[in-house]
Amino acid sequence: MKQTQQVTRFTPNFTEGLSLEQVNQRTSQHLINQVKDSNSKSYFNIFAGNIFTFFNLMGLLCCLALLSIEDVEPSRFFFVLIYLANISIGIIQEIRAKRCIHKLSIVAEKQIKVVREGKTIDILSKNIVLDDIIFLTIGNQIPTDCLILDGNIEVNESLLTGESIPVKKSINDELLAGSFITSGSCYALAHKVGKDNYIQKLSQKAKKYKKPESQIMGSLKKIIKLIGCILVPLAILFILKPLLLNRFEIHEVIDSVSAVVLGGIPAGMFLLTSTALAVGIIKLAKHKTLVQDLYSLEMLARVDTICFDKTGTITDGNMSVKKLVKLQNTSEINDEKQLNEIISSMLFAIKDTNQTALALEKHFGTKKYFTSNFICPFNSARKLSACTFTDIGTYSFGAPEFVLSKQEYSNIKQEVDSYAMQGFRVLVVANSKTPLKENFIPSDFSPIALIVMEDNIRENAIETIKWFKDNDVQIKVISGDNPITVSEVSKRAGIENADKFISLEGLSDQEVYDCANKYTIFGRVSPEQKAILIKSLKESGHTTAMTGDGVNDILALKEANCAISVASGSDAARNVSHLVLLDNNFNSLPQVVYEGRRVINNIQSSASLYLMKTLFTILLATIILFIPSKVYYPFVTSHLIILEVFIIGMPSFFLSFQPNDDRVQGKFFDQVLLRTLPCTMIMLFNEIIILLSEGIFNFYINKEVYVTLGVYALTFAGAISLLSICKPFNKFRAVMFSSTLFCTIFLFVLVLIGVLSDSMSMIPMLPIKNYWHHLLLVIALIIADYPLLMLFKKIAKNLLNRKK
Repeated sequence: MKQTQQVTRFTPNFTEGLSLEQVNQRTSQHLINQVKDSNSKSYFNIFAGNIFTFFNLMGLLCCLALLSIEDVEPSRFFFVLIYLANISIGIIQEIRAKRCIHKLSIVAEKQIKVVREGKTIDILSKNIVLDDIIFLTIGNQIPTDCLILDGNIEVNESLLTGESIPVKKSINDELLAGSFITSGSCYALAHKVGKDNYIQKLSQKAKKYKKPESQIMGSLKKIIKLIGCILVPLAILFILKPLLLNRFEIHEVIDSVSAVVLGGIPAGMFLLTSTALAVGIIKLAKHKTLVQDLYSLEMLARVDTICFDKTGTITDGNMSVKKLVKLQNTSEINDEKQLNEIISSMLFAIKDTNQTALALEKHFGTKKYFTSNFICPFNSARKLSACTFTDIGTYSFGAPEFVLSKQEYSNIKQEVDSYAMQGFRVLVVANSKTPLKENFIPSDFSPIALIVMEDNIRENAIETIKWFKDNDVQIKVISGDNPITVSEVSKRAGIENADKFISLEGLSDQEVYDCANKYTIFGRVSPEQKAILIKSLKESGHTTAMTGDGVNDILALKEANCAISVASGSDAARNVSHLVLLDNNFNSLPQVVYEGRRVINNIQSSASLYLMKTLFTILLATIILFIPSKVYYPFVTSHLIILEVFIIGMPSFFLSFQPNDDRVQGKFFDQVLLRTLPCTMIMLFNEIIILLSEGIFNFYINKEVYVTLGVYALTFAGAISLLSICKPFNKFRAVMFSSTLFCTIFLFVLVLIGVLSDSMSMIPMLPIKNYWHHLLLVIALIIADYPLLMLFKKIAKNLLNRKK
């Protein structure tokens, strides 16, 4: 992009904006507000990331080594097909996910109002050109560096500076991209665009979402490092052992090392994980949910506490004025008509666009009955709006506790509480003879009237809340409203323990922190206090989700384990959220949680199938190294193909798409290890018995027979492990397991009777007419495997509990 300093600048009037010719000129100069998305993988990176991995490199070296052997059987290279399938499916799935998320991102992208040729139009922020006139109002994230031409606003620059206190901005002040507007509205000139923006020069990370702390991601990285650190030394030792014993045969060494390396790589597990997560994201897209990355799905699946903001979540955000109550203790206003005119004039002058202001406008209208000379727009910290008029003084409306002094509030508290206990929201209208000034709001307001407003319970909110209750997710409501009102609305929505409420007004940070786990409803909560509540819940061991759509939710959203917003929410709220609900409906959250639970629980179950083979290979290889008479690893790369395909690969794929709404328990690594160890132990037990038999009867039976018996014993030990994972059976799992077992037995029978001997030498051929009775050993092992598996599971569970 060209530097702005080298370009002739336009100076459009804020009411007219740029002409179409000027916009086209800027576009041709590439002076548009578009920056390459560095958070999205390029197609090159997708291909490279799936092809050039540590495990693929080891597989390639094994392939080249096997090619060096003369007359090597083609079946030894069957693993190449598995690797190619893994790579291909991984690439295809990631491209599909990339395209899906890209399409959803376009739908979710907020539009910005700009003035062009005297008309206000909506365009995407990336289509803003240099010197465009932009109209900004409360809730907007500033899309590009601007200069204010007209209006007064307050800006939160916490995403740039870390300081959450709003900063007042007026004509000729600069607005920085990435900040968001907390009150007021203005017309601004796009002073810089794209890469010239201040935030782009620093870092794009500040306004982007925070990647979740994924247990799956961390566990997979840990597994990769651990396996890599073990397999390389093992491979070297299997090369050195025959050299030290003077029994080095290159053919045997290559077979042994290749079998150990390839058997120790759980290649399918990584594919299963990314595929299951990506498919989950694509399925959620059908439910109008944008997931920012694969692992955001995991965090919501682990949530045990979800924090709702009342407005827009429990209620639909639409409010209506129930009635205007003129207070008896005032004679400041002659009649209700004059009071209506004052409120209408305030709305005209302040131009707030929040839901409260819209409801007031609908009831009172907006008209300039009185001339204002200073305004104070609403923001979430002070919870009031105020305006000084030329002839009649200063007026304010907002939360009674914030507008009035303690003494004045105590005079009307009983009446306010009576409405609040009925579930109504109450605003006070008050006046003062003291004018507003810069950074000064009078403290001598006197109440004139109460505005009684009603929230509408969101459609299906009661059903949604019941689902969370039935699925062990506790709900807390965090709101800026009166806690009594929020409590009553929450009771109507069916929230458990809604009678446990507290106002956080005036509480210290430590007091807020201490009360997080004691109450369900929190009222009069500031943005900073929301973040403190979330932090306290997290540090108490809860995995916490926060829903929000406004600028006052930003700090809490960034603090939460999982941040959830809606497409119609503020730009800033969407940008820091892990999930964005594109239909603006929080009632779709149960489906999102269910999908996350299904994916994570199924991954934890299926991953143990892959790791049992990996852990078995490593343990058996280690044992072989310490047996002097056993120089080489007993199996070659093709021996366990039936186990890998029919017991591990296909079942794990189908199991990953099974319904499962159980709450995700424990740490991912611990849960996978808990399932893997018992399965590994029965495989190792079977092979040790076969090795002992070979040592005892080595002079009487062909060595190849014991390798074959070992293959049978390992495959059926894997089938027993699959049986335990499939329990309790449903119709799908019963059919899947039966089909798997049938295919496995059928293939072994074909091998035993010699049908596959000429075309497929996956395992050594057992001359059944001479050695059929030795299959009795395998049958005995299969019978013993299930009770042994139950015993090993009990031991593993006890060890894990002791660790905790």
